[in-house]
Amino acid sequence: MKENLYIFYGGESVEHDISIITALQVMRVMPELVPVYIGRNGVMYMAENLKDVKIYSDFDRLARGVKDVTFVSGKPYLAVKKGRKYAKFLPVNFALLCTHGRFGEDGALQGILESCHIPYSSSNHISSALCMDKIFMKDVLSSRGVPTVKGYPLVYEDYLSNKERVLKEVVKEIKFPLILKPARLGSSIGIVVCKTKSELVEGIEFCAKFDNRILVERFVEDAGEYNTACVYMNGEVLISDPVKVANKSQIFTFEEKYLENNAKNDEKIEKNLKKQLKTLAIQVYKIFNCFGVVRVDFIYDRKNQKLFVNELNSIPGSLAFYLFKDLSFKDLLNCLIEEGKERSVRERFVTAYDSEALDVFEKLDLDMTKK
Repeated sequence: MKENLYIFYGGESVEHDISIITALQVMRVMPELVPVYIGRNGVMYMAENLKDVKIYSDFDRLARGVKDVTFVSGKPYLAVKKGRKYAKFLPVNFALLCTHGRFGEDGALQGILESCHIPYSSSNHISSALCMDKIFMKDVLSSRGVPTVKGYPLVYEDYLSNKERVLKEVVKEIKFPLILKPARLGSSIGIVVCKTKSELVEGIEFCAKFDNRILVERFVEDAGEYNTACVYMNGEVLISDPVKVANKSQIFTFEEKYLENNAKNDEKIEKNLKKQLKTLAIQVYKIFNCFGVVRVDFIYDRKNQKLFVNELNSIPGSLAFYLFKDLSFKDLLNCLIEEGKERSVRERFVTAYDSEALDVFEKLDLDMTKK
């Protein structure tokens, strides 16, 4: 059944614009999807011309026939606002998520969809939250023996309470040069490389504008960066061929990821390294109980010839379709829809359990006001 398929994108995220681009790419291939745009204010909208990229530069002025919509708790519907009331209810058979970053990729939206019994295309709310938070993600990976770069979890409030102690611990544990990353951000936004104490202090203040949880890691100076993607298809995990990231700077920047045409290349990867990349990608996909498309990013320490898992992107930009050379974008999208629906059926577990607890409680003579 292809009716009542919706695509969600935008959101209260620093990756808002990239989310729009991903959604527009998807709708060009699958125009039957009904778009729901989530504004920077977190409000969901439907409108007549959401497929026109020009309207997003000034949405309030350029969007036509705008209507507020919201989910209906416990039911697979969207409610459409008319005047001051939500008067129309639209059935939702599936939600294709192109929501990158906070409130869309971090499990928040997934939790709402689950409570409304709406099938969707990404990992569940628990997996999404763990993948989004770089500190929790590193803890899970380390506990399972997966190689990651040495890190230190910094909480901004703790830092403010005793700056010198925290700075001393960071430098002792990680040493310079080091790299700071807002724990729950993507697209390389807010990332800072620090080589001195003064740069570290400035970097912490900068990162804290984006997140109060900051991951401090050892900076791998002679590093190669690699990407590969996994997707659940026909009962197994399909993996793409890894690619080497052709970044020009110390880190793979936002501009290189999304605003340049040569961010990735076809440089040949040594056979043994390619095997390691694929093996680790499938391993972490399964560790986090992922679903849908997940891009796994790696760092390779060329000097010491060590491979590290850098992060997992549970809703990658452009849904990482460019990594699957033998799978068309439309086939990938159809896979997400069909597999998502099947997962929803498989995971209809018992959520209510009848017991005698209320009857027993009613018969008890309990006065909770007494001490």
